[in-house]
Amino acid sequence: MEIGGGALTELRENQMVPLNRAGPRGGDVRGFAVRAELHATLALAAPLAAANLAQMAMAVTNTVMVGRLGALPLAAAGLGGMLYFTGGVMLQGVLSAVAPLAAYALGAGDRHAAGRVAGAAPVLAVLLALPFVAVLASLDMLFRALGYDAALAAEIGGYLRALAWGGPAFLGFAVLRSLLAALSHTRSVMAVVAICVAGNAVLNWVLIFGHLGAPPLGAAGSGYASAINQWLMLGGLGLCIRIMPRLAALRLLRNAVTASRIEMGKILRLGLPIGGMRGIEVGVFMTAGILMGLLGPAALGAHQLVLNCAGITFMVPLGIAQAATVRVAGELGTGRAHAARRAGLVALALGIVFMGMAAVVLWTAPEGIIAAYVDIADPANLGDRADSAAPPRDCRSVPGVRRNAGDRGRRVARLPGHDGPMLLATFGYWGVGFAGCWLLAFPLGYGAVGLWWGLALGLAVVAVLLTLRFHLLAPPVNAAAEAVAFR
Repeated sequence: MEIGGGALTELRENQMVPLNRAGPRGGDVRGFAVRAELHATLALAAPLAAANLAQMAMAVTNTVMVGRLGALPLAAAGLGGMLYFTGGVMLQGVLSAVAPLAAYALGAGDRHAAGRVAGAAPVLAVLLALPFVAVLASLDMLFRALGYDAALAAEIGGYLRALAWGGPAFLGFAVLRSLLAALSHTRSVMAVVAICVAGNAVLNWVLIFGHLGAPPLGAAGSGYASAINQWLMLGGLGLCIRIMPRLAALRLLRNAVTASRIEMGKILRLGLPIGGMRGIEVGVFMTAGILMGLLGPAALGAHQLVLNCAGITFMVPLGIAQAATVRVAGELGTGRAHAARRAGLVALALGIVFMGMAAVVLWTAPEGIIAAYVDIADPANLGDRADSAAPPRDCRSVPGVRRNAGDRGRRVARLPGHDGPMLLATFGYWGVGFAGCWLLAFPLGYGAVGLWWGLALGLAVVAVLLTLRFHLLAPPVNAAAEAVAFR
């Protein structure tokens, strides 16, 4: 098996064009290397970004359908979904260590080590899913203790108990997605998720409103629909791995049966800092949602709409970051640290360019964006419209930069002090962002818009700090190393 520069020639089949080692004919070696890296990153990132957008389309579908039920169900599903997402994304972050570990092993030519890591991850996912589901099923008691309206707390509890049935599949899907990304079979992920978008819409239509003989379950029906759909996505990726001979050669099930604590320990050592940083980040948005609930159901509903429409733009740089994780780890596996830095810089540039274009859209078309969710001509929605008009255009152009810089800063790997990004994130998100949210929203009286300005400030601080860390710690790209690499 030839493995070079992250190009897993034996395992990739036709999913990705391997990075060309032929080199330029007397041209600019560094420019050629950047173009080759750009091509390799986009080949991985495009299907992952499309899959992320498809998953976001499911969330938008859920929000739009639940929104037809009124402000209370929309607020309950929005906050409940944020709580589920917060816990799930933290645990997915732990399990996402499979991608860099497997890619590193494959880059070093050790396919057996990659198989052992891949086999241990599903076992770890099951162990993590048990407490996750238990916590989700009892969170409504927390909201009653916090003084939430009894009807809102009951609606949130019903939604979360329905959604919790999909928790194990949510984590299992993350494991298989990471493995397929490490093997550069990202088109399989895209295909499965794209197919399930339509299934999610149908399930919501049936279970929320009671069509085809099903009882109308309201917001809880959306939770059940999402849970069923997550199991379908897990089954789809499992089928892909089963029918691809070269993926089946990794013996995932056999390695899962014989999974050792050593391999699970490797995943945890790398994954816990990743999951911790995700928890710090998403936890700020979850806490901001709780604070938004104190401003009333209308503000909380508007907050959910903002998260949905702004999150759509975020899915593309997230896909770039996922691809860069594999590119960087593969290059490190071959011992080419300078190429790993180049992969990180290319990904960061791609994220900045895309989010810059997205910011223009958010600035120039806020009314059209809001109208996709609610009827802005309805006087009952005027409060939602006022609360949600400013945040998306003012506050969400930096997360993609932060995401790309953050993935490089914590995964590029295994650079000294790899827990450092968590400390920087804690300072930026909580010391600056959360403090700014509270100060602007309540003492200074800016309400929902002030809360989002605080979030924007925290995001910007973390983006700057992580980008600086990456530049300071990653080995520099030099012309001599490039020339040797392309001989």
